[in-house]
Amino acid sequence: RKMDRVVQSSHRYIFFAVIYITGYLFMFPACVFSSENKQIAIVVSKRIRPYMDVIEGITSGLGEKFKISEVFFLDFDRGNNEKISLKLQNGQFDLSVAIGPEASEFLWTLGTDLKLSFKKIFTAVLDPDNLFKKATYQCGISLRIPVDRQVYEISKLFVNVKRIGLLFDARSNDWFYEKAYLASKKYDITIIPLQIESKSLITQVLDENWENIDCVWMIPDSTVISEKIIQHIIKLGIYHKKGVIGYNSFFTRSGAFFSFDFDYKTLGIQTAKKIEIYFKTGVCKEEAPEFQTVINRKIVDKIGVQVKE
Repeated sequence: RKMDRVVQSSHRYIFFAVIYITGYLFMFPACVFSSENKQIAIVVSKRIRPYMDVIEGITSGLGEKFKISEVFFLDFDRGNNEKISLKLQNGQFDLSVAIGPEASEFLWTLGTDLKLSFKKIFTAVLDPDNLFKKATYQCGISLRIPVDRQVYEISKLFVNVKRIGLLFDARSNDWFYEKAYLASKKYDITIIPLQIESKSLITQVLDENWENIDCVWMIPDSTVISEKIIQHIIKLGIYHKKGVIGYNSFFTRSGAFFSFDFDYKTLGIQTAKKIEIYFKTGVCKEEAPEFQTVINRKIVDKIGVQVKE
């Protein structure tokens, strides 16, 4: 009987131990995703410095928790890209990370019936909504700061920047203007549309509006953007004591009084956090990038913009 009680006790112990472990794994799924067994592939659009910084950020962000198994660089060699495609499709990777729009499009066009499906993350993509129009699954970090947030940041930083001339081609960025217009109502500023359909119209449109605006806001727009055009508009803005708002450090280096800026290594660290969350929860959604605002104090003083202290 003693032996029976010992056996019954052992059975009860094993039963409760199994229940406990099962419950623990359910409550803390991170332990299921052991970092020792995870195979992560990175696909990179181009060999350029920003993307190299993203890789560095991902590697440092993951630390010892997860290791990058392989890094693939896309190029103009179709044969090379086909080899990359075959390696990704053989199912050996638990997660594939695309850096840049070309790599993201490449990764998302692979067959939906493969093991790769729902195991991919993009980063450093400016316009994922347009890139993944037909995709039912979007997971990653865009380079698009929400328009409402941008308008808020401008409104809270400056005293006398109330009439903002948004320079854009309506064929590609009418949606941006609409969102900026709606946000301006909340933050007591005015968005004035400076619409152009060709580069040749930029100077004319600006000449017609310098008296109506406090600054020019330049956004990613293929009709408007080039280094020469940016520098030309900045010079015109300074001449008229109006100034320019831009969307990366090139603008403030070129004389814009304010810009939104990304640090690509920081973007990589943010991507590493997203990888960790995916392995812990199996959940992944699209999110906006971490960013900083940069004020060019020299230009601010030169054109008379007042900064809220």
